[in-house]
Amino acid sequence: MSSLFPFFVTAFVSLFVIVDAIGNTPMFLSITPHNTHAERVRMAKKAAVAVFIILTVFAFLGNRIFQFFGVTIDAFRIAGGVILLKIALDMVEAKSLRTRHTPEEDQEGLAREDVAIIPLAIPMLSGPGAISTVIVLTAQATSAGLMGALMAAIGLNALLVYLILRSSDRVVALFKETGMRILTRILGIILASIAMQFILTGIQHYFTDHR
Repeated sequence: MSSLFPFFVTAFVSLFVIVDAIGNTPMFLSITPHNTHAERVRMAKKAAVAVFIILTVFAFLGNRIFQFFGVTIDAFRIAGGVILLKIALDMVEAKSLRTRHTPEEDQEGLAREDVAIIPLAIPMLSGPGAISTVIVLTAQATSAGLMGALMAAIGLNALLVYLILRSSDRVVALFKETGMRILTRILGIILASIAMQFILTGIQHYFTDHR
């Protein structure tokens, strides 16, 4: 039981930072300029459910993906860590995260009446970084209790996606442009530390297993 809470905290913080619901609120508002508050609330709910389903699917299929492609968990830890590190460095520099979504996808979102699934849920919220993080965490969840902690972290993050996006007007007004950039940089530093830990753990385990 002593390892459940630290694992839950790691999983929750990792996903909270990489999903970055707060950082995605300005984009959500920009691609729903003509929607009412009630419509945005419905889209926020649909996006949160989609994020939960997408991340849960990859949580349960993670090991099968490794087996199918013949990839070791250590290789995926390192690869996932590199992806997260790239995203983290962009966040520290307050750059737009092209790793999650492109301008073309944003323009497509403007043309849609309902952006909840595409591009909001995927790739903006549950993109390659979030999926990689879930798969790496799944490999570390070696017991039913740890897997339950991971599912709780995914569920709590999905709930926060809903609560934050439904209040996107207030979030943007609260943080303003400068505050959003400061918050993004702080979260980027945290994510960079998590990414480096993934990489170092992967390297350590690889050399331990191949002695």
